[in-house]
Amino acid sequence: MTANGTSLSLCMIVKNEAFFLRDCLSRAAPHVDDIVVVDTGSTDDTRDIAREFTDRLYDFQWRDDFAAARNHALAQANGDWIIVLDADEVIAPEDWQRIRELIERTDKDAFFLTQYNYSVEPLDKDWVPIPAKTAYSRHYKGYRPNPIARLFRNREDIRYQGRVHEVIDYSLADGSWQVLDIPIHHHMDEDPSKMQVDRQLNYLRIIEQDLEGEEDGRLWTAAGTICLYYVDDLPRGMAYLQKAVELGYRVDDNRERIAETHYRLGDIDSAYDAYLALYDAGYRSTNLGNNLANLAVKKRRFGFAADLLEETIERGIVDPQVRIRLEHNIRYLREQDASS
Repeated sequence: MTANGTSLSLCMIVKNEAFFLRDCLSRAAPHVDDIVVVDTGSTDDTRDIAREFTDRLYDFQWRDDFAAARNHALAQANGDWIIVLDADEVIAPEDWQRIRELIERTDKDAFFLTQYNYSVEPLDKDWVPIPAKTAYSRHYKGYRPNPIARLFRNREDIRYQGRVHEVIDYSLADGSWQVLDIPIHHHMDEDPSKMQVDRQLNYLRIIEQDLEGEEDGRLWTAAGTICLYYVDDLPRGMAYLQKAVELGYRVDDNRERIAETHYRLGDIDSAYDAYLALYDAGYRSTNLGNNLANLAVKKRRFGFAADLLEETIERGIVDPQVRIRLEHNIRYLREQDASS
């Protein structure tokens, strides 16, 4: 316990995280006062690695509930504040210092840090290019930012909710939290022993156990996107996303996914109308620009398609090969428009 009452506990849940865990803990250990690791059934070297850094290793019988496991870890914490990390996440030393200074002077109860989900795909939604390689960007060209509440006071009323994609958000009073630009560097897809598709299918299995009657649009969205991109069950995915829209959750994002689903189902007219409605309402994204342009070509609206691609470039295409391809397509479309 620190003298000024700002001790900090790191709380983690793990299962078969030997690939990442030593790096995560070795970077975090110098900056925290307490490390709590809850193991949910590892069969690799995870437990031995955890013991290198802490004697506070606990077992938790897995029951398809991430929030329950998280809350078990929180209950063991001794610090005045808690920070939660996954094994595939690290924080830079200078940002640890910012965190320690912050909790000494704040009147807030919680902070959303910015999870950098590293990706090589420049067309990912909200993808942010990296101007120069860093020790944390590794081979990636960019990342998708995700504000996530991971730093909060150690209080019994601040607890996780949700079997999957668990959050403490519902424990936080209005005005009691703040979003920070402190990054959590997330390299989730680097462990060759863990396939992303397997992880997503497990999430879907858990979500669907309680989905009927669920009023949380996050879970309908998660189930819908997994069906679209990992199960390839497009009608099922669309139904889930439509429910999320009805619940008012990320309406434009989910309407874009529904438009994409029409496109993948081959319903060109419905896809075009859905994308165009979003565009006319002022919604913009790289994928919308590309897909609506492709559909506009099928409608022989060559000039409109070229305009869309030019807008896409103006919003920022860093990858030179993608930019060259789009510029080539624009020239072709202008020629087609002039001759039609």
